[in-house]
Amino acid sequence: MAVMLYLATSPNSYNANVEQPGPISQVGDKRIGKRVFAEVNDQSKRQNLIIVAHGRSGSSFTGNIFNHHPSVFYLFEPYQTVERLHGSVAPFNTDYQEKSFQWMQGVFQCKFVSPKHTTDVRHYYRTVTRDYPRDEQASVALSSPPFCRYNVSDTRWNIRDACPGALDQKTLEEVCENKYNMTVVKVLMARLPNNSIEQLINVCDSSKELDCKLLFLVRDPRGIIPSSQEVGFYRDKDKVGLAESRMFSYHNCRQTEFNLNIIRKLPQRWRKRIKILRYEDLVANPSKLLPDLLEFAGLPMDETASNWLDLASHKPKTESEQNAAPWRQDSFEGAERWRRKVLPYEISIIEHYCSHVMKLLGYKPLDHSYEMQRNLSVRLLDDDFEALGWLYN
Repeated sequence: MAVMLYLATSPNSYNANVEQPGPISQVGDKRIGKRVFAEVNDQSKRQNLIIVAHGRSGSSFTGNIFNHHPSVFYLFEPYQTVERLHGSVAPFNTDYQEKSFQWMQGVFQCKFVSPKHTTDVRHYYRTVTRDYPRDEQASVALSSPPFCRYNVSDTRWNIRDACPGALDQKTLEEVCENKYNMTVVKVLMARLPNNSIEQLINVCDSSKELDCKLLFLVRDPRGIIPSSQEVGFYRDKDKVGLAESRMFSYHNCRQTEFNLNIIRKLPQRWRKRIKILRYEDLVANPSKLLPDLLEFAGLPMDETASNWLDLASHKPKTESEQNAAPWRQDSFEGAERWRRKVLPYEISIIEHYCSHVMKLLGYKPLDHSYEMQRNLSVRLLDDDFEALGWLYN
């Protein structure tokens, strides 16, 4: 199963007062625990898909494809539950590391650990997100029978009036295990202990009852970083030197490359369970990539998921339709919006700190070319890229 839980508010933590780093040319590999190299049990009973990404990289859009598949029990950012109950992630917060391991191990087996954890889940899905429209439910599974009287596609559905079902631990576990074939979770790197996928791999290797696949979602950092600033993940107090943008760029790309290096060193049995997906490839042709994406996860093609993706990736033709369905956007235009909005000077800063990881992922540098930046007919992606080859060697 794969799982997802909550919405990110501050995806990267760093100290802007730290001495300005140089560009990333090589990120050292942290020693990986022995369990990372354990054999993956293909006969495991529980199927899980883990979506790992940075905030502002299209992870909610990607996760919602699986959220709308009828075979999926979907939770949104489960690490947020641990963060609320045990404090935020930090290098020396051993309680967070231990409790998050226990929590994720439970989630991947449809075990929700304790009533305290279940209360947090209930608060999010019944209080925090209760005003979300039907097409933007954080978990379709938790907004459907037996928790609600009707499916979200039913016109009678209303989370306030039609969802009296108890989100208690016993019911959650029974529904997760017996009604759905797979659990899907979205995880932001910034909430992982040490910002590393190591814990997730260790969790998956800790039990023969678990079978996990990992979807490593990436996006052009020239899109991620300005978008992160726009939604308040960080602020540039220095409008000339842009010190915060420099530090955010450095840390964001360093985390990506650090995890790519972990993937590169995994045994082949794990690497074949990992897919590196560039968000730009997905939104350029969603319907074409959907079959491959579902096949990787181990899910059949489904009309509900396909229809949702088609609607979510295309903007309505009329203003009235757009007002009625603001969740429908031109996903390709959104991914490329930075090319029209971000100043060349800011782009050059990002390219300076992210050049190596951009090369690994096949993102072409602009090298100060404003003309190339604004010419949307020029594709800034290489079809083949180095990191992709690591999965097949």
